[in-house]
Amino acid sequence: MNKEKLYNMIKKSQQSFLVENNEQITHVSRRLLTYLNKEREDDYDALYQFYHRIKGTSGTLELSDISAAAADIEELMVKEKGQLTSNHKHITALVKGTGKLLELIEEQLSDMLIDEKELEFSSSMEDERVLQAGKILVVDDDITMLDFLAELLKNQGYEVFITNEPSEAVDYIRTGTIDLALIDIVMPEKSGFDIYEEISRFNNKVPILFMTGLNNTDVRIEALRKGAEIYLQKPLDPDELIARVNGSIKKYKMNEERDNKDELTKAFTRKHFIKQFEKEKQKYLSTGEPFSVAFLDLDNFKSINDNYGHLFGDHILISFVDTVADHLKSESKVFRFGGDEFLVLFPNTTGDEAQAVMENIRADVNAKRFKLMADDQECAISFSSGVAEFNESIQTKSALLEKADQALYVAKENGKDQSVLQNELAGASRNKILVVDDELLLANIIKTRLGYLGYEVDYAKDGQEALVMLKQQAYDLVLLDIMLPKVTGIEVLKTFKSGNFGSDPKIVMISGKHSETAVLESLRLGADDFFEKPFSLDVLEHKIKKILTS
Repeated sequence: MNKEKLYNMIKKSQQSFLVENNEQITHVSRRLLTYLNKEREDDYDALYQFYHRIKGTSGTLELSDISAAAADIEELMVKEKGQLTSNHKHITALVKGTGKLLELIEEQLSDMLIDEKELEFSSSMEDERVLQAGKILVVDDDITMLDFLAELLKNQGYEVFITNEPSEAVDYIRTGTIDLALIDIVMPEKSGFDIYEEISRFNNKVPILFMTGLNNTDVRIEALRKGAEIYLQKPLDPDELIARVNGSIKKYKMNEERDNKDELTKAFTRKHFIKQFEKEKQKYLSTGEPFSVAFLDLDNFKSINDNYGHLFGDHILISFVDTVADHLKSESKVFRFGGDEFLVLFPNTTGDEAQAVMENIRADVNAKRFKLMADDQECAISFSSGVAEFNESIQTKSALLEKADQALYVAKENGKDQSVLQNELAGASRNKILVVDDELLLANIIKTRLGYLGYEVDYAKDGQEALVMLKQQAYDLVLLDIMLPKVTGIEVLKTFKSGNFGSDPKIVMISGKHSETAVLESLRLGADDFFEKPFSLDVLEHKIKKILTS
């Protein structure tokens, strides 16, 4: 850090510290007399907090004489607590020590006011600021120390939140994204350890740097046992503090990024998408800044795995993510949704702009040729995407993803290898689905869910009715329960595949009882997939879309 700037910063904080405590020392002297006369515990605690705070803050601000005087009184109060008011020698030491402290504060303040001059930072020094990304919470009962640390850390480019209230500290971390907390251990009401215990109940990842004026091995061990990232001894050395903070936040962000990355492709995880979505949503609600999302799905990826093997399929996925990332601005991110499906989040981007980016990516992917590892044979790939923009009518993550997913579905239905914007969904053809299940409640739930997604859904309560309906009209997909009255699902499948029904829908078998024989028989007869009850409607919906567009 620039030495001249640090000097000016310390001088400015020294003046605030001396003025504040010059006003307080008279009140402390009165409280000392009250304590010596009445021996109340709350008076002792208030006096101890004062001397302890003076020692730590003045030491950090390079007021070494004041720090040493306060340290002598603090040590006496700790060692001789039981005899402070009964031993004349201790009483004299307390009174004289407090008087010396008052004299030093007044003397240094007087010298400073005589030499007072404006402590402003030149523009050239501001330009030397090394910007860091991160949010820091500082908790200390000394306002002067809080102000000094805030200015010190803000000079490094951090966003700094300060408080001397334990409850506020907990709320900051509960409701905000804090990258590091710098917490004093000795404070009135609650200790730094108490605050840490509350924080760890809902966030055990944020790095904690404890700081204290106590030079005590037991306290240091307790801080490390609690999970402190660093234990800092007051008086604080500004350069060491900055180095510790920078290192801890760098390590925290590296670990966070590792945890948020897909192990294979290094795309961000689906879980991380949720956090980023909420961040962009709040930005939209406060500023109206648009953002969009794209749902990407590789075309015919199953055939790549089947024909060339899963290792080559993994190579394709890694290369695909790299290609997508090359086209994105730094604030945009690609996330792995699952398998060969990905999401791209576009901050400050309209749907039209996001679709244009997807078209550029698609052209690049189409131009690439991927070589097989064993020989010179080449493999080309393509992908489809659906794009949706967040707006007043789409106020949740699920609604936004649903719009993007519907657009992706249309892209697949229209021949794949294209991107579709949500605004282009009007007039898109609707798939017809037949649900065959004798459990009316479940059938109605499935029918309602699929109808909401834009499918035309019919219902048959048994196998005999299903065969009649399959004769009368064409369906794109049949969800067929195995255990049906009158005619079983297996018999329906066998009859349908062997008869002349005039259509060839995809067929997904459903059963509430796992039977390997039934599964194998269904697949042998031509079923496209199999589901075992109970199942997630989200998984069912996802599978249906994949089957209909494969």
